[in-house]
Amino acid sequence: MKYWKALVAAAMVLTLSSCGGGDGSDKNEPPPPPPGTPGSLTISAKAPILDTTLKASTSKLSVEFQVTDKQGKGYDLGAIQPSFTLNKLIPGRDPSREDPTLWKSFIYKPDKQGAIKATGESSGTLEALGNGQYRYTFAVDPTNVTDPYLADSANNGGLISWDETATHRLGIYFGGSNEVPVTNYVLDWVPAGGAPALTRNIVEQSSCDGCHMKQPIHNKPPYHSTFADPKLCVACHNESNPNTTRRSLATIVHKYHGPRKDAADTDTVSHYPQDPRNCDTCHKDATPSTPNAGDWQHAQEKPCGACHADSNSATGFDAHITGKMTSAQTCSSSSCHTTDPANPKSAHAVHMGRLANEAAGQEKLKFTFNDVRYAAPNIEVDLSVTVNGVPAETFHDVAKFVKNDNAKAPQDDDGAPAILINWDQGNGFELATTNPQTYATGNTIKLSGCTAQGGGRFLCSKEVGNEVNGTLAATISDVRACVARKADRNGAFAAGDLVPCSTASGLSAVVINPVKAYFRAEGGIDSNYVLKSGSDMAACNSCHKDLTAHLTVHPTKDMSQCTSCHNATRTAFNPGVPGDLKYHVHSYHQVGSEHGGTPSKPFISHFPGKGNNCESCHTKAQYNLPNQQNARPSLAATTTDNKLPKYFSPTLVVCSSCHLKSPLGLVKPDSPVAGDEWATHMKNNGAVFGAETSEAATGVEQCASCHAVGMDQGVDKVHKVYDFR
Repeated sequence: MKYWKALVAAAMVLTLSSCGGGDGSDKNEPPPPPPGTPGSLTISAKAPILDTTLKASTSKLSVEFQVTDKQGKGYDLGAIQPSFTLNKLIPGRDPSREDPTLWKSFIYKPDKQGAIKATGESSGTLEALGNGQYRYTFAVDPTNVTDPYLADSANNGGLISWDETATHRLGIYFGGSNEVPVTNYVLDWVPAGGAPALTRNIVEQSSCDGCHMKQPIHNKPPYHSTFADPKLCVACHNESNPNTTRRSLATIVHKYHGPRKDAADTDTVSHYPQDPRNCDTCHKDATPSTPNAGDWQHAQEKPCGACHADSNSATGFDAHITGKMTSAQTCSSSSCHTTDPANPKSAHAVHMGRLANEAAGQEKLKFTFNDVRYAAPNIEVDLSVTVNGVPAETFHDVAKFVKNDNAKAPQDDDGAPAILINWDQGNGFELATTNPQTYATGNTIKLSGCTAQGGGRFLCSKEVGNEVNGTLAATISDVRACVARKADRNGAFAAGDLVPCSTASGLSAVVINPVKAYFRAEGGIDSNYVLKSGSDMAACNSCHKDLTAHLTVHPTKDMSQCTSCHNATRTAFNPGVPGDLKYHVHSYHQVGSEHGGTPSKPFISHFPGKGNNCESCHTKAQYNLPNQQNARPSLAATTTDNKLPKYFSPTLVVCSSCHLKSPLGLVKPDSPVAGDEWATHMKNNGAVFGAETSEAATGVEQCASCHAVGMDQGVDKVHKVYDFR
């Protein structure tokens, strides 16, 4: 409830200002920031200096640094108190089971269980030197820190040694509020000077930013809402003291980005938005700032165990480790998981190699639309299909290679694959699949119902009740092809070949690449058609990499498939929720698929960026008002039993997905409940709640008068879009 009250309060303050603006210029470039608005901040620092001349055998470490704003001017921190981390790099304790190096922290505090964990500090002395320059003197004396893991410092009386020749790391971090952006800084240095003997730089923040968009990794309080750089995260999440609940970053990252299981080890709960075997999403080639980038190919117990220890295999991960390695071996040694990518057991081969095999298999089940035409009262589809390069003569020639999750045999005549057909008369697709109001199959043609013509060609037909004109669209749906992960020992098939889904093992079910075609109703290919979708597929894949939705039921990989079902003509299965993509995607990425869930089934969005970063999903031209694409009013049920669908105006559909707490169809704008207060403002400015026809909800919204890009209350300014660039 606090979230909604804060959201409404902040928005109401903005509304009190006059609309203004609108000088007719290109509104996509950011205006000059108001005085005092940092936009983004940058830190630079000199190498810290250790003063050992003090009395009472104490030493003080101090560092001078400067903070500058986006214009390069010194920035006054005011009441902001930065935090600092301090570590040094030491050799690994047992390279046969662990990393060859690890970060040892100089700063600790007890965790909830009383164990000592690595952390940062802000209790030292901060001196302002003018023009954004500061000096910080650490509270901790780095020459007098008792090692919580005494075995690491047994040769130094239990104290962590200050090694002038070792690589040390300084971390500085602050910000995360609406006024002060998240600001991270890391400096590696060798106190004695010269090149370091050991380094540990594996991943750049830019790799994380593909999904996290420069936002804190833990972007929800009370977690670390100021950490965005993995080089800073590892200052605390390391193996300084293995006798604590604070795990190493290698374990945490692989655990949270891998196929996690629930407590009963039955349900996958990972929110990673792509295949976890995409190692190169995070791990790039070595650069001067990441000289150790290739270390990920060294198989090690902790990162591998983060995913594979959840396995239900008969032996289990621990038994595999102890049974396969002698005390002198490592996971990468001998003939096992060597770093050679050509080794079929290497980390590269078993992850990215198998993904490459699957990608090859996706292209071996090939659909080609020869023609899509309207022959009243039917839409007819002329389709060609090849399997492993051979024309399919019957439906069964295709179906045996397609994974079917309908609890029926893959060869069942009611099974996948399916063809989605639709038409666009200028405003978007006219049909939807499995509308909850009718439970009709809408625009679906099962391939099993098509007539084989010979030579791999099929003729498919669907009767439609409307007069069809404009652009006819067709795409393939519900197709997960079974692909061999590796070659058959007997030579029956090669890695990446399609194999029957009845094959006992050694296969992957992969969603085939999108196949779509657009034809004019009067005949011929419509090469100029632009799909009416307000999102940018390239932006989606910056996080999803190879977008796949509904993995087991209606598997989908492209907006042409998504909008063929989720458009303005469809309601959702959840009461009051529009099925239209413009509501569905905003809601899912902000408050959950059921618009916040239910008391018995709460849902928290796991969007890794910030929901107001419009350009994380849209191009500059797509989020202006009025709606640039998908501009029709949308259907939503208006009763709690998910019945009586009515039409809601288009901008209302978009904005309500985040700014109204209740599902749109259940909102009462004249007497709104808590969290729906903005509904009255929306209605008073032309938003239409629950019209009987689409026409009655069209062309009356006045939202763009104040909220178009460039206005004083434009979506670009209210959402602070320019802060993310």
